[in-house]
Amino acid sequence: MLRLAWRNLWRTPGRSLTTGGVVALVVFLSLVFLSVYAGGLDAFFRLLLERTGHLVVRVEGYGEREDLESLAFVPPALPLPSGARVEGVVEGGCLVLAGERSRYAVVTGLEPAGLARQKNLLKAGRLPEAPGEALLGEALAQALRVGLGDEVVAYAPGGLGLGVYAFRVVGLLDLPETHLEARTLVVPLADAQAFLAPGRVTRLEVRLEGLGLYDLKPLEELKAALMPHLQGLVAETWLEANPAYAAILPLYDTVMALYVGVFFLLGGLILLNALYLSLVERVREFGLLAALGLTGRRVMALVFWESLLLVGVFALVGLGAGLLVHLELADGFRLPLPQWILEQYREFGLPEVLHGRLSLKEVLLTLGYAVGTGLLAALWPGWLASRLEPVEAMRYVP
Repeated sequence: MLRLAWRNLWRTPGRSLTTGGVVALVVFLSLVFLSVYAGGLDAFFRLLLERTGHLVVRVEGYGEREDLESLAFVPPALPLPSGARVEGVVEGGCLVLAGERSRYAVVTGLEPAGLARQKNLLKAGRLPEAPGEALLGEALAQALRVGLGDEVVAYAPGGLGLGVYAFRVVGLLDLPETHLEARTLVVPLADAQAFLAPGRVTRLEVRLEGLGLYDLKPLEELKAALMPHLQGLVAETWLEANPAYAAILPLYDTVMALYVGVFFLLGGLILLNALYLSLVERVREFGLLAALGLTGRRVMALVFWESLLLVGVFALVGLGAGLLVHLELADGFRLPLPQWILEQYREFGLPEVLHGRLSLKEVLLTLGYAVGTGLLAALWPGWLASRLEPVEAMRYVP
């Protein structure tokens, strides 16, 4: 049966090659799409992780509190595992003054490691190296009409700290999100504490070395271990700290399955058309096979074998090509999109260079769709072929 099915496929090599080429193209595009999409998702979540750390410690009910006094706390000593480090951050609103101009901004105080992570965002200048030095978002600097070396004054009276502090601009930040860039003032942690809340922080970021992006189990275990030491505080994983974005993750498999399903739906229609045309051309032959004693079940099996052979061979071709392209994507790539689309893309904080990711799950999903498409496309032609009456089939004139 298998040999007969293979021979039948090559009676019309042009149609078989065209249909098989479509199958290979669908498998190829599916793998490339999955690699690119997963790479984009990884880049987005890495950005969130870099901004918050693996675990974030804040005061309980921080989402319902607005004043700095209720959000700031004295950082407790945390029993962290080897290789983990904790960084304090102070964040609060202020008015930034430069001459006669003023703008609302969020001043963020970072430790040296946190400041070093801003290096990739530097548009001009350098990182703060001494007290009183600051980084300004480029959009905020333009609004205040200040540049490198100019002085700005941050003003936030009524708080726990001095309430007013002068900073010299030593660097300009090019943030992906323009709305954040227009209100970003980054300073050393000690300066921010003196300005807003001496000896306190508004959050602690716990960062772990060598932990996978989606490896959440160790984070949950560490969070549970820290809870007894967090009186009045709460620890959240980086996904819990970004609930709106975390909701995307469980939908990933569903969205991917739908997208790839659309590709294979189109490919399946072409395959169905090819199998039906093959049936119409071979009605007399099927009638003869039935007259010679081939049961309807075996006739149907013959059509299924033809479909599966066609899909299987060319799916492997598409798989090989897709994996080769994925290896190139895994080394890093830029999206080939118009500049105006890339501008919108960067507004979400995604880097210009992505790295493709493809796991065994995505490969099996694609091959599963290919086999399923081959079976479904053969179902109707196979059923029609199995019900042909020998006498009527022999009288058939195409």
